[in-house]
Amino acid sequence: MASKTTTIQIRIDEDLKKNAVEALSQMHISMSQAVKMFLGQIVNQGRIPLDLFTPNEETLKRMAEADAGIGMHEASSVEELLKELDR
Repeated sequence: MASKTTTIQIRIDEDLKKNAVEALSQMHISMSQAVKMFLGQIVNQGRIPLDLFTPNEETLKRMAEADAGIGMHEASSVEELLKELDR
């Protein structure tokens, strides 16, 4: 017996929809398929499958430093890397 289907209707910003459709088309996924995947993950995980957070000031600072390469070290071998990590 085939499962019954239903329709979901939502209101979203026109630009958001346009950009989402474009991004999804690059992945060969329709909006309908993406919504089904999202809802399926909510059911499977028992939570919204997104990491929703706003970084605090300290985190933003550290992210900017990492992007700029501040405090980064390079290692030319595994041994050198392990030695650096042990410091």
